[in-house]
Amino acid sequence: MEDTHRSQYRLPWPLYEELKAAAEKNRRLLNAELVARLESTFPQLTLNTNRDLSTLHIAISRMSLAGLMTPAEITMFAQRMLDLAERKGGTDDVPR
Repeated sequence: MEDTHRSQYRLPWPLYEELKAAAEKNRRLLNAELVARLESTFPQLTLNTNRDLSTLHIAISRMSLAGLMTPAEITMFAQRMLDLAERKGGTDDVPR
């Protein structure tokens, strides 16, 4: 994605292990967990309600799933949907 900065950072092992455990608990990729935690630290980067939300809605509506998620995230999402379908009594409830 053009609006992201790709980087590599060093973390102390105990911090990495805690972050990894939190990501698993929240069913997120490690990067997504890190981003969520950093965003909560910088609330000024949140959306400006009406104008930004409208702009965001238009941008997202033009994107494909592959433009929004990595292949690993799509796989994880698909697995979660299959797990939910199984818990609800099979895949009969899943729209086709």
